[in-house]
Amino acid sequence: MLRILVLCVAFLLTACGQGPDKAPEGRQVRAATLTLEPREAVECRSLPGQVEARNSAVLSSKISGTVTAVFVEEGAMVQKGQPILQIDDAELRQRQQGAQAGAGQAVLERKAVAAQAALARTNLERMRKLYDQQAVSRDDFDRAQAEYLTLQSKEQALAAQAAQAGHQSEEVASLLSYSTVTAPISGILTRRQADLGAFVNAGSPLAAIDDAESGFEIAAQADESLLARLAPGMQVLGLVPALSARPFATNLTAVIGHVDPATRTFRVKAALPGQIEGGEPGARARAGLFGKVCVPLTPARKLLVPEEAVRLRGELPTVLTVDQDKVLRLRIVKTGGSYLEAQVEGRSYILQAQAGEQIPGLLAEVLSGLNPGETVIVSPDQTLREGDRLAP
Repeated sequence: MLRILVLCVAFLLTACGQGPDKAPEGRQVRAATLTLEPREAVECRSLPGQVEARNSAVLSSKISGTVTAVFVEEGAMVQKGQPILQIDDAELRQRQQGAQAGAGQAVLERKAVAAQAALARTNLERMRKLYDQQAVSRDDFDRAQAEYLTLQSKEQALAAQAAQAGHQSEEVASLLSYSTVTAPISGILTRRQADLGAFVNAGSPLAAIDDAESGFEIAAQADESLLARLAPGMQVLGLVPALSARPFATNLTAVIGHVDPATRTFRVKAALPGQIEGGEPGARARAGLFGKVCVPLTPARKLLVPEEAVRLRGELPTVLTVDQDKVLRLRIVKTGGSYLEAQVEGRSYILQAQAGEQIPGLLAEVLSGLNPGETVIVSPDQTLREGDRLAP
């Protein structure tokens, strides 16, 4: 036992004599690198918005009632004049029948009174001749004349009553035509806000149709500070990530100068080309897609790195650089905004990106911590650490 104890103590002393753990030697790694150079380009203000159809229609009801039939589902293609919804019109039909009956009754009564008025007129003519011959008294003549005038006024009142009943019948017939909600244009039924059995009020929106044949545009909200700088026809850049990751040149089609007092913004619209160069295969413009209108402002000179080169250590953004000996060094940096670089019609642009936006090719602005000419590592999927050596 004494020998075993002596051997254990010797083993422990030998292990302790090796001192603290040594730092592992740097590995040889292969990674993509980038030599930093300042980017000179026109900086663009990005205005978020959405794709809208140039021509669209919101369908409303002119009558109140219950939806008794639904003919088209959302997303379906409809033709102009095609029925969309049917609203219960039983009450209107009863009103129409009552108006028609009132008009018929007024016509019959008018005919009877007209016959009496014709007879009274004949009697009045006869009484006038007899009065001229002094064969009847003035009272008899006045009574004949009063009877004729009374019947004539009654006939006119019945004529007006018949006309009013006829107008009421035509009005109800016009309302009956609105009981079937039809498509005013050909296009895609993008929304249907009433289902079978729902009660709708007059004037409430029921459905929306986008005319796909008229084309699309990007509608965005601009800050009031840009109001004096924007005008219809001005060249801007557009971006619809669902259609293409690359911006494209376009023009403002409308600048609505009314500023919303709640948001201090106004609306602008830019044309969306039918075909975008370098677009996603099979991608097609649809109303509601996220888009941007990017307004060129001033030339800028910025030091930009790919966002995948920046890694967070806790809350500190860091970048791995490569020194003269090809050894990786950790550098804490201060970053600014995110941008998307684009070459459009031979000019360089940098577009502002929103926080958290996921667009391929985003660049982060470096405010401090790096200098032009330095080499940084751009390898988002690799586990690298300071001290690693870049392989030849």
